[in-house]
Amino acid sequence: MPSIHGKHDGRAAIIQVAIVDATRHMEHRQSSAPVLTGVVPFRALIDTGATTTMIASRVVQKLGLQLVNKLPFAGLGGVSWRPAYLFHVAFYESPPSDVPSAVSRIHVCKRVINGGELSDEHTFDVLLGMDVLTTGSLRIDKDGFEFSF
Repeated sequence: MPSIHGKHDGRAAIIQVAIVDATRHMEHRQSSAPVLTGVVPFRALIDTGATTTMIASRVVQKLGLQLVNKLPFAGLGGVSWRPAYLFHVAFYESPPSDVPSAVSRIHVCKRVINGGELSDEHTFDVLLGMDVLTTGSLRIDKDGFEFSF
């Protein structure tokens, strides 16, 4: 069972993930290429209090995701309806490198996520909610975290 490990600062746990357009996932699965094309790392906040995974509008634009519906988003200001997209979340086996020729192995979560759009005001690109976290096992303690999937 693959797993990722990381540290937290007592307030937040940030990891690197990739977002894979659900409409292109089958294309990737049927390809014999060793690397998924167009996959880039994004900063993700692990949020056990969030029901739904959300992605920043800059992620939507970078990947050219297509709007599929709207989802209710409950925040401090009440409920608002946000644009939503279909995608998979992929986890890096080791942290992605800044070297363009370096290859990082990733594991794509099989569950298709219907995730809403966040504003770009956050320091993270993806808010990982329970729809993704329940596909595996998350352990958080004073030393850090481990997510096995």
